[in-house]
Amino acid sequence: MQQLSGSEIKTRFPEIRCRELSMFGALSNDSLQFLLAEGRVLEYAAGETLFHDGDASERFYIILDGSLGYFRKEQGEAIHIRSFRTGEQLGYVGMIGLHERRGDAVAEVDSCVLEISCELFHRVCDTFASDFVIFLINMTREMSREITDLDAICSGLSAQLRKR
Repeated sequence: MQQLSGSEIKTRFPEIRCRELSMFGALSNDSLQFLLAEGRVLEYAAGETLFHDGDASERFYIILDGSLGYFRKEQGEAIHIRSFRTGEQLGYVGMIGLHERRGDAVAEVDSCVLEISCELFHRVCDTFASDFVIFLINMTREMSREITDLDAICSGLSAQLRKR
């Protein structure tokens, strides 16, 4: 893992590209620049681990480029739960739920993420109150899609079990 410099961030993730990401939809230019400047933009090589099961959930990540796999252990085996793709967030649920990580996040391909700590999240709320509401709506919308996907998975598994 390596942290990108301010100039690398501006070159690789200009505002026009960031605007295409659902997490940043409708945010003001000032709040978007604040997030990119005050957060950490981290680059992970394929196979590198972002966080481990049991780690503290003191931050979450917005995937700027790439794909991260999320795995939970079941009877000692790592089970792939899902892949998180460019524009999605990973780790917000643990942070806001105040519980430790419940799985491992691993870069599936070379990936860049914006790390947003609890402290930065609070500063966005204080500094950009209107944008903070939009940011929360964006995250809630994504979580709603995740819940819908999980419902479909549970429904499919339930149907398979009934056939047995």
